[in-house]
Amino acid sequence: MTHQVLRIAFVDYVVDPKHPGLTGLSDVVWDMASELINQGHEVHIVASYHTQHYPDPRVIVHNFPTPPIGYRNIVGHLMILGRAAVYLRQINPDIIHAPEYVSTAVFATLGLKAPLVLTVPGNIYQRIRQGHGYDWHFVQVLKWAARTSARHCASVIAISQEMKYWWERTGSAPERTPWIPYGVSPARFSPQSGARARLHIADSAQLLLYVGRFSREKGLLDLLDAVSQIRDRIPGWAPRIVLVGGGPQEAEIRGRVQALELEPIVQMRGWVLQDELKWWYSAADALLMPSWNEPLGRVMLEAMLCGTPVIASATEGPNDHIRDSATGFLFPPHNVEQLAGILEHVATHREVLRNMRRATLEYASERLIWPKIVERIVQEVYEPIVCQSMHMTI
Repeated sequence: MTHQVLRIAFVDYVVDPKHPGLTGLSDVVWDMASELINQGHEVHIVASYHTQHYPDPRVIVHNFPTPPIGYRNIVGHLMILGRAAVYLRQINPDIIHAPEYVSTAVFATLGLKAPLVLTVPGNIYQRIRQGHGYDWHFVQVLKWAARTSARHCASVIAISQEMKYWWERTGSAPERTPWIPYGVSPARFSPQSGARARLHIADSAQLLLYVGRFSREKGLLDLLDAVSQIRDRIPGWAPRIVLVGGGPQEAEIRGRVQALELEPIVQMRGWVLQDELKWWYSAADALLMPSWNEPLGRVMLEAMLCGTPVIASATEGPNDHIRDSATGFLFPPHNVEQLAGILEHVATHREVLRNMRRATLEYASERLIWPKIVERIVQEVYEPIVCQSMHMTI
């Protein structure tokens, strides 16, 4: 291994350009960049931001104007990546690291010499298998990008075992496709004492929390149906089920809550600022994730680092990290009856979730914090690639 100071260049274009480090995949880029600097490396970020205020002043930012065609279309994206390639050639990094596979495909096509590393949350072929809402032309672009990235990236870091399977199937060799999940910042997420008092929630109340997008694949209607099934079976059961977020299904969810007469139980809050989430996670008895598919929900990792067990459908990300009956509960996707059974169990045995908090926090602290994740990326991905590049030039 090299154990040298590495020059890493990130490309950040899945972002709200006014808020780098807070939206899209930009938070992943900036979290990795900051931790790499903490560990002694030189980090550059190439992006088209609409601000000069960056999350970490130690990062060298190469900011350029957005093309007139803008962000919200594939042509604008390709123009941004073409401009980013000019800066990448000037930086001459040891590694170019991107958080999505359109970037790496474009850079491979443009013949950039630095090795390409991809940390990837999805795969179009998996989305096709599960159903998607993309138009035909965009699907073709994503297919091309996935195949090109699989062939040309020095490493495709899969954030779940399921993603590892799909990227190997797309063409990435197993030895170039390590499974390394996203991390969580322990500076932003940790157990907060006094969380319930801050949120004006009684200690005696059972608080079950959902955080995320209100859309069909998130399974929120399944959750409401499960709650409705057991409400009358448990005399006096009056939990607080708080749905934090928003999205296209919001009106339908609100209508289902009313139709099932769940207003005394279910509260829809809208989005919560990221700095406030640690208080909600810490106050909650459990995080609810009834999604039909979930490559790796970062809210799960954040909640676990706050010591909060997770009740989730047994999909990609939850399968990797939740130990059933130890750090949470798993149930088959779409299975309302089994979800109802879990809710009934934790409602009638309140101590079960409380007793899981220590194991949940220990697991997250040992395996899911950014310092340890980035250390793995450096040791298992960057350094072997740089060593191989050095041997090839000798």
